Amino acid sequence: MSERPENVLLIMSDEHRPDALGCTGHRIVETPTLDALATEGMRFTNAYCPSPLCAPCRASFTTGQYVHEIGAWDNAASYDGEPESWGFHIQDHGVDVTTVGKLDFQPGVQGFPEQLESSFRDSPDVNGLYRDPPVVREDARERITEARPTENSGPHEAGDERRVARAVEWLEDREDDGWLLSVNLVLPHFPLTAEQPYYDHYANVDDLPDDYPAADDHPILEELRNHFDGRGLDEETLHRTRRAYYALCTRLDDLVERLLNTLKSEGFVDDTLVIYTSDHGEPLGDHETWWKCSMYDQSVGIPLIARGPGVESATVDAPVSLLDLVPTMADALEVPHDSAWRGRSQWPVLRGICPPNEDRAVFSEYHAHGVSRGMFMLRQGRYKYVHYPDNPDQLFDLECDPEEVENLADDPVYAPVRDRLESRLRERVDPSPDVIDERARADQKRRREQPVETWWGNE
Repeated sequence: MSERPENVLLIMSDEHRPDALGCTGHRIVETPTLDALATEGMRFTNAYCPSPLCAPCRASFTTGQYVHEIGAWDNAASYDGEPESWGFHIQDHGVDVTTVGKLDFQPGVQGFPEQLESSFRDSPDVNGLYRDPPVVREDARERITEARPTENSGPHEAGDERRVARAVEWLEDREDDGWLLSVNLVLPHFPLTAEQPYYDHYANVDDLPDDYPAADDHPILEELRNHFDGRGLDEETLHRTRRAYYALCTRLDDLVERLLNTLKSEGFVDDTLVIYTSDHGEPLGDHETWWKCSMYDQSVGIPLIARGPGVESATVDAPVSLLDLVPTMADALEVPHDSAWRGRSQWPVLRGICPPNEDRAVFSEYHAHGVSRGMFMLRQGRYKYVHYPDNPDQLFDLECDPEEVENLADDPVYAPVRDRLESRLRERVDPSPDVIDERARADQKRRREQPVETWWGNE
């Protein structure tokens, strides 16, 4: 095996919470393929997405820039092709770039040089435009209570089967090195329905959400809880949601196995950097929240595993960002960086050349449905700080309180920590979190008052 890859296989799932892997020590969920990948490579235990919502996160990742820099506030502001994606940048430097599967761009946007089996956001989710006050989401509770087995594959499962089959076909047709293949899957994203054999595998699921009902009454989180209408559910329903979600995680793992087996059978395994990650997590009722959209680790955290030539076998606890993958892949393929990229390359860490940056501060933000004001998160070391404009802040010590139930923001003992993290956050967000929050809400109000065809798609 060489010390540097010729290729990259990036596998990105959707809504895979960071602890729902066997290799994390989860006592129920089974993901043997991803566990083996983690054993053979490097797993980052504290990886975060730039925004815990599909379209904003994917627009941010596609451009390598923060959500507030590109105005991708919500699921009605999907990526429209500007700024240019990292895919074109990397292809311009001699690497063939292909994507397969979910993009979540506006209809027909050519965000990458070659897009196969692509799925776009075919209509805008306008819930994010109604934030003053937030509306209760239509059919939100049914999304939870419908958790169940199905006789046949649901559209999300069948769709991923097609996406993986197309990626396998692409690998089988490829005869030489010098490529980056990004495979974008939907699982384990809701609906929380799973084909019967996978659902039956988790017949004895007995776990329940943490902090349910929630101990806090934070005004913004209360808005979010009301928006998704997931309170007061009985234990039988809560068991079904977890049973279905774990079943989808295992089905996802089987699909990843097919991709990795093809990589090996086609002779690419020794020359390919494999990366597995997700666009955001899923709280599954933890803290009485559902469908991502918060700064709790179950929502804003993501799994991140890398294996390949020159990659050491290790576990890294230092915080990292999904945006770090953009310069990391470029470095691995010897492609120069775009100065607009906000992530930091982890290629030296993967190779064991540099230690992880334990002092790193990682950033995320949220400006969409369910909340009247935005959220701005900074994770550094053992602490997580969340700023809510015109609302109480949160500060958690994740070493002492991994469940994030004891808010230390108003504790005088922790005032220096809070002040330090708030200062770093304000350095990160230009001109300020409060101004960015107003900018997002003003843009959403503008779009709400105009016909959809004037701001959506290529009309």
